[in-house]
Amino acid sequence: MPQLRVKNGPAQGKAYPLTAEVMQLGREAEVQVLDTAASRHHAEVFAIGDMFFIRDLGSRNGTLLNEEPLKPEDEALLRVGDLIRIGATQIVFEEPGTQRFEHPEFTSGEEDIGTTVELPLDTELRAPAGQAPADVHYSVLFDVAKAVSQAFDVKTMMQKVCDIALGATPADAAYVFIREHDRLVPVAHARRVERGRLKISSTIVRRSLQHSRALLVSDALSDSRFSSSASIAMQGIRSVICAPLLAHSKIAGVLYLHSAALDRAFTDDHLRLVTAISLQAAVAIAAIRAHEESRQRLVSVFRAILTAHERTGARGIEGHSDRVHACAQAICSVVDIPPAEAHTIELAALLHEIGTIGAPAAAAERAEGREEARFEFATAGADMLRNIEGLEDVAAAIEAHLERLDGTGGPRHLIGHQIPRAARVVALADEFDSRLSSLGSAPHTSDAIKRVLVGLHEEVETRFDPEAFKGLVVALRSGRLPQA
Repeated sequence: MPQLRVKNGPAQGKAYPLTAEVMQLGREAEVQVLDTAASRHHAEVFAIGDMFFIRDLGSRNGTLLNEEPLKPEDEALLRVGDLIRIGATQIVFEEPGTQRFEHPEFTSGEEDIGTTVELPLDTELRAPAGQAPADVHYSVLFDVAKAVSQAFDVKTMMQKVCDIALGATPADAAYVFIREHDRLVPVAHARRVERGRLKISSTIVRRSLQHSRALLVSDALSDSRFSSSASIAMQGIRSVICAPLLAHSKIAGVLYLHSAALDRAFTDDHLRLVTAISLQAAVAIAAIRAHEESRQRLVSVFRAILTAHERTGARGIEGHSDRVHACAQAICSVVDIPPAEAHTIELAALLHEIGTIGAPAAAAERAEGREEARFEFATAGADMLRNIEGLEDVAAAIEAHLERLDGTGGPRHLIGHQIPRAARVVALADEFDSRLSSLGSAPHTSDAIKRVLVGLHEEVETRFDPEAFKGLVVALRSGRLPQA
């Protein structure tokens, strides 16, 4: 739930959950501001649905939002991270339920890393003579195979890989780092116990990457040669496995497992298992990236065609398709929508007016305000895309994006959940941009955004999907839709 948190002054750290429709800020208000510059009832935050706005109540010294003074008539939309200032008191608008990724800290320097076992990735793995591979390995690798076969994005897949690796080994923590522009970026992690920030040995990671080898660094604290090393003691390293994510001679990153307990040290068997997991994951990463590159090329082609069409059209809609695409993308990022469906929604949003290509400008102009003509263009666009293999769901979303939940839309007069979710998201994104654009060019004022959102809110459950509308509000509130 969104809240206001006092950042400084006598009440520093005090949080006020926004549970009421209206909450006032001031010396004698629900959100108490202990500041000599504050009026008794200085400002108020009010809710319209899931949207939160702030306005000054005619205070003597005024209210600042992100260091800009609120005018008497201003009703500013609040976004996560916005800073309200009354006198010298700073109050931040935030959503504590929003989880942030825990970024580990890399140690620097050439620290001692203890007893090391190296496994070159071109090694042919065989079970020791007379010993069959453990059945548990088959089960773990089967789980990894399932996870990677169902993956559509790297982060989701690698989170599953972290969870599997943590459960299959004595690790306290598992991290995945992906190479992006010559930097290692953490994209997933799993921990048995949350105990402060984990420190990652840059020496271990660097050696693994440089030599393309999986490393097992074991029991450095109990080894008399290294027990006096300050860096090892600081990290609490008992046992580490670092395995490169290597596929097609390219390293995508590393899988890093850490154990600080003497009785939970890694073995050679764990090294082989984690190496097998990392190799499977690396192949999946390469496939996901190849698919994404192909998808982006397709999107770029469509975007170029639509941009040229919008520039030469007579309707003054240049950039509309791109903005609807960005809006739908923002909604998908905050609503629990699977990645494959999100891709369908984003492409349908970009192409929702593709049916107007080839239509005479006069016909497109006349379609404005005539729903039957707009239905025809939606159907024409869907028919175009049905001829392209793999775009059947995109076509269905485009054909249905003018439907309404109460059945008064078209072209097929579908009702409620008969309308594909992709179409419901595109419908809202399309209308949001159309209404906002009619009020002028970006960046738009808070008042303009408020007027559009209030208007859309009035049609939720009759025309627009409630879940999609809530996603739009959260996307605006969290800054995921900056062009608005």
